[in-house]
Amino acid sequence: MPHSSDPKDDAIRRVVNRLMTDGVIASSDHRAELGSTNSEAVDWLRANMGDATSNWREQLPRLVITDCQTSGRGRQGRNWTAQTDGLAFSLISSGVHRLLSIAVGVAIAQSIEFVAGPTSCALKWPNDIWMNGCKVGGILIESVSVPRDESTAVDNPETVAIVGIGINVGSSPAIEGVQTSSVVEATGKVISRSELLTEIVPAVVSQFGDDEEKHDEAITEFTKRCVLKGSQVRCWINGAHVEGICEGISSTGELLIRTRNGIARCQSGEVSRVRPS
Repeated sequence: MPHSSDPKDDAIRRVVNRLMTDGVIASSDHRAELGSTNSEAVDWLRANMGDATSNWREQLPRLVITDCQTSGRGRQGRNWTAQTDGLAFSLISSGVHRLLSIAVGVAIAQSIEFVAGPTSCALKWPNDIWMNGCKVGGILIESVSVPRDESTAVDNPETVAIVGIGINVGSSPAIEGVQTSSVVEATGKVISRSELLTEIVPAVVSQFGDDEEKHDEAITEFTKRCVLKGSQVRCWINGAHVEGICEGISSTGELLIRTRNGIARCQSGEVSRVRPS
């Protein structure tokens, strides 16, 4: 439950209230400090799914946001913190589709470019936001299957997504093995968290749902920004290391790698650049 007595960032509070008034989100939970917005979102969803009197579907999309995230979860077990000059929030929504990670990345990149422009954001497959060759943000999407009709068992479940987003706005906390930057450091401009939040949330919410036209646009826009395209990369496919030249992404969001044996498709996992031998 929201801790209304906690002192919270007033500018963020005003943005959250406006997003609700405008109907962009249906409910919110704004905290001064949280360990992980994704964990809080998952806990809320599971608690309400188990309550027959809950109207939780009517509360989606739901925004969970904190002014300071102390132990956020990133990929590969990495910790993603956000101090009071960073953004950390999660959106809970139905309308999940196979290109959601791709579409969300594009929506965030376009939002940053709109607020901080003229500038450009690159995207590192599958879910990192880059500026000037450094990571400025990341996405962590978790899915929960829920019955479409709670009066029945789990037949024909629907999927609800928890989309966790972290953006370095002012400063850039260190991440082992990763070069980091922030929107302010990359552009030299004074950009506020509230400005970015105002643009990013509606842009991300608009990506939920099965709209093929938007899916095609997401593939095109991601390909333009694909930081790995043309680089020699290494990834795991079917339990084996595969190396080759990145050719971009497929129409279904897979990373395409040209190897000596043809095109390999990477569907998930960590991808790294390698120096040509």
